[in-house]
Amino acid sequence: MGGLSRGAAGVALAAACLTVPTTLAPQANAAIAPTLSVAMTGPALGATSVAAVGCGQTAQARVQRPDGTPVQSGIVEFTSRLPGLGGNIVGTVPVSNGTASILWIPDIAGQHIVSAVYYDGLPDYQPAAGYTTVTAVNLGGVCI
Repeated sequence: MGGLSRGAAGVALAAACLTVPTTLAPQANAAIAPTLSVAMTGPALGATSVAAVGCGQTAQARVQRPDGTPVQSGIVEFTSRLPGLGGNIVGTVPVSNGTASILWIPDIAGQHIVSAVYYDGLPDYQPAAGYTTVTAVNLGGVCI
């Protein structure tokens, strides 16, 4: 088989690449890193974050740009877990004017970690996460 040897072909390719002018693509804008905070509201919640098993609470995530303005797009996925145990997906909701809220009902007594993860789905924002803890107590089905 005639032609260049493999080594000679490699040298010829390298030389050809050196003669091709290269230009750098403009740098893409960096994604914005929003902040996310999680809070709970509902019966019996106070400074100690105590809730009753079986009673509905509202988990709310606030998603803000670094300048403090609310994020207008994306989704937040809420999860709940007890330390040392697997978690449950509470649900996924869209962000509206910087907030996403969902009903959460603790089903077991103990200290729950309620987490929220924000996703934009576009290159505009980086994912963000946050959590809060809630101690659920069994009051025999009584919601206060």
